[in-house]
Amino acid sequence: MQFNRSLSPYFIDTLNDLYEADAAWWRKIADDENNFILIRNNSLRVQANGGLLMQINQNGQKDVICKMHEDFLTLRSEKNPYVTLGEKSSSPIGRVEGLQGFARNYAKIKRRISIFIGREKQAVQYLANNIKQVVDVEIGFEGDLKEDAKRKSVPRIDMALINDDGTLVFYEVKLFDNGEIHSQQTQRVVNQLRKYRELLAKYRKEIIDGYTQQLNTYQKLKGRFFQNRSRDIEKISLYPDARLIITGFDASQRDIMLPIVRKKIEKGTGWGNGSNDLIATGNHKALAKSNRMFLGL
Repeated sequence: MQFNRSLSPYFIDTLNDLYEADAAWWRKIADDENNFILIRNNSLRVQANGGLLMQINQNGQKDVICKMHEDFLTLRSEKNPYVTLGEKSSSPIGRVEGLQGFARNYAKIKRRISIFIGREKQAVQYLANNIKQVVDVEIGFEGDLKEDAKRKSVPRIDMALINDDGTLVFYEVKLFDNGEIHSQQTQRVVNQLRKYRELLAKYRKEIIDGYTQQLNTYQKLKGRFFQNRSRDIEKISLYPDARLIITGFDASQRDIMLPIVRKKIEKGTGWGNGSNDLIATGNHKALAKSNRMFLGL
């Protein structure tokens, strides 16, 4: 199978026509630098505040199909958030209707998403939004690359980045209180990282081809998101290991517990002491202002 990160020429033209026609819903999405737009097999997934804001496809009749989770379509009233309950009915609840309603209530919908999304995913979204070299989030290798994979159950690595030299690197992000990095034996995160190493080696060509397609697609789409992410990379090379970011710890955890966690992970993965492949920071926002994610590439 192909690791597909492209859109059909017709779909690209349709999106660009919507943008030029000032279709409020698409222009809002494509110009919003706080979104992250994923390109999948001829479809788009728009991430906001760590959650799926909208999935955009084109059907066999070339119609654009937009889907959102129902949880994000019911909005609180600004004046009175309470609903009056009768025996058999409730007073009307405000609900977003259609793409015009989506455009009118765009900011409210995005705020509502954050209610349902955990801190780890919100941290990933912050890094993706604020590091221009990030090209993808929530990457399910096996869901894309194995015919018999159940897409909902496959492991998803958090983030992919292509540095200015063309090196493609994948990152897993864990909060310090995530039990997957704590264990008396082999931490679950070590097994994850080993699995990712195998997948990167096995599907190296398909993955490089996929992200080459994606950079080409960025150059063809209109909107600030795509303009900001568009780069001329002559050749992509794949870094062999998925790196690990550990964040969300305080000073005492950093001094007492983090060295123990780091030692076990570095031993389990074979990285060696002080590896650049393990990035630890108390506040994930600091990474967007430093070059730590690029060290050793």
